[in-house]
Amino acid sequence: MSSAQEIVDKVDQLHLEREFVKISELLTEGHKQYPEDVEIMWRLARSYFDKNEEVTSKDEKKKLIEQALELTNKASVINPNHWAVHKWLAILISALGDHVSSKEKIANAFKIKDHAVKANELKPNDATTLHLLGRWCFSISSIGWVERTAASALFGTPPSSSFNEALTYFLEAYKCDPTNIRNALFTGDTYAALKDNAKAKEFYKIAAAIEPKSEFDKNLVKEAQNKAK
Repeated sequence: MSSAQEIVDKVDQLHLEREFVKISELLTEGHKQYPEDVEIMWRLARSYFDKNEEVTSKDEKKKLIEQALELTNKASVINPNHWAVHKWLAILISALGDHVSSKEKIANAFKIKDHAVKANELKPNDATTLHLLGRWCFSISSIGWVERTAASALFGTPPSSSFNEALTYFLEAYKCDPTNIRNALFTGDTYAALKDNAKAKEFYKIAAAIEPKSEFDKNLVKEAQNKAK
């Protein structure tokens, strides 16, 4: 029987190779052997999220996100100060936004920010966490007048941010990992929102030139190519 650390090491190597099926099989078996190992738990939650990005059924996506969230919540009870647990709670609560009401989505915005900030405090300069904070700022800045008015009525002080704040996080994430297609694409979108079309086109071209590692990445490259025209 492999040790928990041996499973984690193997999974990390497979993740670099984007071997999602093998990762899922290994972590599912590993979780049975070590049901309270946080390192296995958050990686298994990540594998559910990765699978969610590959499937098209909305019901299946929701089920995978809920499974991942349940697992990550359990991990947070075992270790409430693990940077990756907070990062994945933020990512998964954000992903759940496609499957809940507007009221719940707005309420969850506060939780997403709190978990992302905590993850960044526990492990600064993680590209994914910085990207996530940028996404949060971008999403909040994109809220329309109707949604913002509703948020004010429900929560008094709705979450607030700016496209400039989003850009700061996206550029920091780009410094940490210039191969992240999604981050380069969102950087372009943020420049576009700020009416800096030259810089937007520059980052769309950067995103379009990054080699895709999955079908999901291929779709992002196509989007970047179209926006770069």
